[in-house]
Amino acid sequence: MLYSVREVTETEKDLSYGILLDYYGALLTDRQRDLLAAYYNDDFSLSEISENTGISRQGVRDAIKRGEAELDRLEGALHIASLQSSRRTEADRIVSDLVFAAEAAGSDGEKQVLLSAAEKIKSLFGD
Repeated sequence: MLYSVREVTETEKDLSYGILLDYYGALLTDRQRDLLAAYYNDDFSLSEISENTGISRQGVRDAIKRGEAELDRLEGALHIASLQSSRRTEADRIVSDLVFAAEAAGSDGEKQVLLSAAEKIKSLFGD
């Protein structure tokens, strides 16, 4: 799971499972993926999903819990989401350092090189 041992809010939990679904959704069954996407990405309630799918509310809840467990298992084994998060944090730190160095640079050429490097790093993460 992407959150630590501290107590997390429902919003943080929802975001974590949304991220895990992005990474591992293709490894779930179609049903699990669809139910989790409706719940976490589309913000449908259990009752709304139940009405849309013809599955009982309890059945939807159980399927979502099994899907969450599978996402947790996949992240526990592969660590893709946590590694990407760590890399993103480190890249953000490097970009900040480059921008700081650019502000202190002596010439416009040096500033441009540093800012260009910062932009290239940001582009790796879709910024």
